[in-house]
Amino acid sequence: MTAPTYATPTDDQVSWRDSTPQPGRLPVHLVAFVQSGVAPILGVKGIDDRPLVGSGVACRVREMSVVRLFLDCARNAPLLAAVEAGSAVAATFSSARDHRSIQIKAASARLDSPESEDLSEIARQCAILRHELVTLSYTPGQARDYTAYDPGGLAVVEFRPERVFTQTPGPGAGAELRR
Repeated sequence: MTAPTYATPTDDQVSWRDSTPQPGRLPVHLVAFVQSGVAPILGVKGIDDRPLVGSGVACRVREMSVVRLFLDCARNAPLLAAVEAGSAVAATFSSARDHRSIQIKAASARLDSPESEDLSEIARQCAILRHELVTLSYTPGQARDYTAYDPGGLAVVEFRPERVFTQTPGPGAGAELRR
């Protein structure tokens, strides 16, 4: 049996450099990662200037350049109000298995509603994460509760990525992935 391999910040830096993404666009490997059943987290500056963080449900990237992050409206009302008021956003996407993490930042975002094609993608990503959590010794009930969402209670935070960072634990974590 071979030992598992784990992501490193250096891996992220090499993948980014080798992909040579076009300005304003995300590379294919990064889009695949953020849509692969990872755990999304969104951070903003609240209306009172305090940080707010909310757990997302899933993410969808359009045309390699627009990130659509899905969040529960009720649990994230103050965060959504901060986005509507013009807060910058920092979205972090983390793999449950090896903690590979990528952060995407933008100076502003807009709120939207999920579209019909979003819902099947959200379900797909949640199923992947649920399976991954069970393989990591979560009970099926815990994994189901962690990935639960109400399709009718979702909001979309949509933004164009301006800066990307590796947040994968290890030497080099926090480094910006520059063009």
